[in-house]
Amino acid sequence: MTERNIFDELQEDFERQRLENLWKKYAPAVIAAALAIVIATAGMSAWRTWKTDRDQKLTNAYIDAAQEDQDAAKSVDLLQKFAAAHPGTDLGAFALLRAGAQQAEQGDAAKAAASFDAVANDAKADPAFRQLGTLLSVRAQMDTGDAAALSARLDPLTADGAPWRYSALEAQAYLALRAGDTAKAKKIFTDLSQDARVPQDIAARAGDIVRSFH
Repeated sequence: MTERNIFDELQEDFERQRLENLWKKYAPAVIAAALAIVIATAGMSAWRTWKTDRDQKLTNAYIDAAQEDQDAAKSVDLLQKFAAAHPGTDLGAFALLRAGAQQAEQGDAAKAAASFDAVANDAKADPAFRQLGTLLSVRAQMDTGDAAALSARLDPLTADGAPWRYSALEAQAYLALRAGDTAKAKKIFTDLSQDARVPQDIAARAGDIVRSFH
């Protein structure tokens, strides 16, 4: 190996490490945003369920299980029991997503991924909820799971019109970095930073990462 080849290899390693550090800086915000979607949408779903079905008993049961001021472990247990008692419902799916969010906040990525996967694999759940379950499961495993396998799971979520398209692309860019494919990561981040349709927070993070390439 020539001196130039050694220098190029070291430069690529340095650049990849710098990008990974920048992503890690933003990772908490990305995950927090996803969890906020789960929590906020859960409240909206509770209202929609009550308004359309007038099933106040079901809605109240969900609200009781999702109370924020109770012990975290107890809350997860109640949410999981609620989901098991109401399979195939919007509130049941949201209960599992909320449980997974709490498990992730407690630092138990494996259990969080299992809760999210339960939604992703529920054939009766709304497709948007199933895709959100996949996205959150991948994010829970982002630093420890097989990068190629996780990226492949996100492929269907990146299709035009998919509800979580841009979040899935952002996750794929980070996974590309983990796999050593800097060129792919750079292209995705560049596209995200330049596409006017991309949510502002995702575009801003992508722009910061793109600038770090220079």
